Amino acid sequence: MVAKNKARGTYYERKCVELAKKHDLHAERTWGSDGRSRGLPQEVDMVLEHNIYIQCKKRKKLAKHLKPTSNIHVQFVGEDFGENYAIMSQEYYLTLVAMLKEVSNG
Repeated sequence: MVAKNKARGTYYERKCVELAKKHDLHAERTWGSDGRSRGLPQEVDMVLEHNIYIQCKKRKKLAKHLKPTSNIHVQFVGEDFGENYAIMSQEYYLTLVAMLKEVSNG
């Protein structure tokens, strides 16, 4: 029997692919949640539009201070002497990618 967390992760990855497809985006899950099955880094769970590599993580609860409020679209977070990141809703991200695809296809 598949471990509960593995099954939950696989289910979430499939839901992410389905949502991307609803935005008319090309999305595929890597076999076994392992990018190496496609010659990619192991961490890649999903490929969006053939060249955007995504790792899907499902957690019971995210830290409240990391979530954007309803008044903003994106929250930037960074660490001293480290990388900066943008946090946004999945829906908003997919909308942005779909808009970029539309513009590039003219």
